[in-house]
Amino acid sequence: MEYISSRNFALELPGSSGAQPRSLSGWVLSWASVPPLTSWCGPLTSQAEGAGVFQQPPWHHQQVRTGKRGTEYQPKNIKRKRTHGWIKRISTQGGIEVILRRMLKGRKSLSH
Repeated sequence: MEYISSRNFALELPGSSGAQPRSLSGWVLSWASVPPLTSWCGPLTSQAEGAGVFQQPPWHHQQVRTGKRGTEYQPKNIKRKRTHGWIKRISTQGGIEVILRRMLKGRKSLSH
């Protein structure tokens, strides 16, 4: 049996012979020399027209669905008036400064 050992684990490789441990990098390098599988449909890819279609798995081009978009902003007039309205602006020191800045700039609308 052949083992891949690292600091905290050892993995037994099926079909390997010998009792000598083998490093993980040596095992990875031995698998790097194996040619990759290029076709999913066997002999059709080399002989049929449009063989490039079969080079990738069919789920590679499938649409990925996510959650609905564009539903983040739902305006509420009550919230707008309570946050940016005249009464809220006048009631705090920061709000008064906002109104004064808008007056100096010449805005027609000072608040909501």
